[in-house]
Amino acid sequence: MNAPPVKPPQRKLLRNAMILLAVSVCLGMSVFQIYRASVKTERYEQMLAAQTAAPISLNTLTSQTAADFLDLDLHQVSLKGRWLADKTIFLDNKLRNRWVGYHVLTPFQLEASKSVILVNRGWVLAPRLRSELPNVVTTDTTLELGGVLRHFEQRVFELKAEPPSGRVWQHVREDDYTRESGLNAELKVLPLMLLQTSATDDGLAREWTSPVHPALHHIGYALMWFIFSIMAGVYGWMLWKHQ
Repeated sequence: MNAPPVKPPQRKLLRNAMILLAVSVCLGMSVFQIYRASVKTERYEQMLAAQTAAPISLNTLTSQTAADFLDLDLHQVSLKGRWLADKTIFLDNKLRNRWVGYHVLTPFQLEASKSVILVNRGWVLAPRLRSELPNVVTTDTTLELGGVLRHFEQRVFELKAEPPSGRVWQHVREDDYTRESGLNAELKVLPLMLLQTSATDDGLAREWTSPVHPALHHIGYALMWFIFSIMAGVYGWMLWKHQ
């Protein structure tokens, strides 16, 4: 049995409701992008400030609780110790100037301590064959580093959550790393990562702040959605005027 035809007044009401919905959705998306721009701006400014602030010694903070360490996010620190090179992992699909590579992550044991912090040492170009891994120079002597503390990845979009395996990882979350690295059996893994900013003779690229302000593309999206809302509103006004 066929549905009854929509009467003209009902058709106009439905059309006006759809136009109003389109305008509201477009405006809402514009506001959301402005919010994202403000969040990115705040983090970008915090990162710039952290890289120029006076560092604190991480070696003197190992007695702090996990909650205290989490409050040190985006702090500039210095540390002394040695690499645990055999525990190095590679974060996959990291782009630099349109070249595909890896971020090299190596745990660093603090001198005279059982505390270990995972260090993102920088970017390296991927070999031509995916079956090969980059050859990264890692000294086995005691050295001093400088860097900025950051949280582990927390919100990750995945179609299917799978625990990492091997030396090439797609994401690095604290629980996964603590479990898969096996370091907690004898050592204490600190609950923050370090973005290395000091220079070492390893050939890795360390560019933790983009030369392009990260909020710019969100502002562009906000403008785009605002224009869409105007177009929908003008279209609705023209239909109302000629009805």
